[in-house]
Amino acid sequence: MVSLGLRAFKKGLFVVAAALAGCLSPSFIQTAEAAGPPPIAATPCDTLYYQTLSARAWLEAQREITQNQNLILKPDSVFEYTCFDMFLMELAQHAQNMFSETGAFGGPLSSTSMDNALTNLVGTSLQNFVSQNFGYYDMLGGHAAGASIPPHPMANPINGGTYTCDLMRRVWEAAKCINFASNPAEDGFYTFQEYSTQPDKRYLPTRCAGIPAAWNANLNTALLAPAWAPDPMQTYLAYIDPANCTIGNANNIAIPTGVVVTRTAVAPPTYNEHVCIIPGCRYNPTNNRCEPN
Repeated sequence: MVSLGLRAFKKGLFVVAAALAGCLSPSFIQTAEAAGPPPIAATPCDTLYYQTLSARAWLEAQREITQNQNLILKPDSVFEYTCFDMFLMELAQHAQNMFSETGAFGGPLSSTSMDNALTNLVGTSLQNFVSQNFGYYDMLGGHAAGASIPPHPMANPINGGTYTCDLMRRVWEAAKCINFASNPAEDGFYTFQEYSTQPDKRYLPTRCAGIPAAWNANLNTALLAPAWAPDPMQTYLAYIDPANCTIGNANNIAIPTGVVVTRTAVAPPTYNEHVCIIPGCRYNPTNNRCEPN
């Protein structure tokens, strides 16, 4: 009996050894290697997702540029702000003490020959320069904050006078008192959706002709029709919106806690406790629903 049991035990060891040898055979090792993890991709970047990121970055930068140009206005003419024509009046008044009047540059010799010469040489070109490049004497580039400052048209011809200009002080006072979004339709802070519905937000001194093609392309790539399929997302915000704490609202749900409440002074004496997750709601055990506090 002992010998038979010993032979059976040895036979069992042989079977186990054979099985282990089979597991470690080359064919098994090759199979295990083939079932290993896939090779790492050449690049971890999804090119389609990168296109969306790139378009969004372009929109962010352009929005900052546009906003800065709305708030930092095109400078007006220094000649206008300093009433340069009054400097010429002063010069015309005192130059006759340094130079002889002559009719060689401004018509026949007279007491206003110097005035006429300065008008022909400087005054007329000064008027044209300001009106052609800065508009007709609009303060702060046409911003509403400069509308209360009376314009100062350049005098022409120059007939002498004194310097009494205070435009620079008044313009500085108006500029430093401008509030952000004083005209929300023109100089506020805008969303990308608002940029897609209005051609251009830069309106001073004049609005651009239309939104560039790059704006439309990047808005479409980043927001409207991205190159990649967005993951579905459920936020459940309706279940925490205080506006939904109304009787009969589908999102106003009483959640049972598993606690049984027993009381003696108030009806009902026994009920199953519930909680209301919407802020401002409380559970009413009488009708088993959540109601406003």
